[in-house]
Amino acid sequence: DALMATQLYETDFYEWTQRQAARLRALAAERSNLDLDFEHLAEEIESVGGSDRREVKSRLTTILEHMLKIAYSPAYEPLNGWRGTVKVQRRDLLATLKQSPSLKRVVLDEFERAYDEAVEIARLSHIDLSLAPIPTTCPFELDGQVLNPDWLPEPMIRPPNEC
Repeated sequence: DALMATQLYETDFYEWTQRQAARLRALAAERSNLDLDFEHLAEEIESVGGSDRREVKSRLTTILEHMLKIAYSPAYEPLNGWRGTVKVQRRDLLATLKQSPSLKRVVLDEFERAYDEAVEIARLSHIDLSLAPIPTTCPFELDGQVLNPDWLPEPMIRPPNEC
């Protein structure tokens, strides 16, 4: 069982944190004679996994926000910066998901909320989005676009000198 826990630590850190916290709580319930503060240890281990969970949602929201700005903003000068932000955030998100594949559930569970937050942030960024209104449902496909390291949206509004 310890070998399986070690393997899980190497292959899915988030899942490992959740299982270890549960095992510590089970030991505490058994009234183990070990001189350990099981409940606080479990909370600390769980919080490490929780920070990974929050990081995943934050990165997903930032990716969606900047994809919306690329696609729907008439502003042209910040396009390269927005593209760079998408690339960096996506790279880091994918690295986290590789380290903890079970966090993909967070991406799936939080996708709509992250999109709604991204829309709100994009609207608050003082960029005129009236020329191409942002859709109420996400126009980007999760696996084929949002998580695809090679995909970026095209601007819906072209600069005046482009045809």
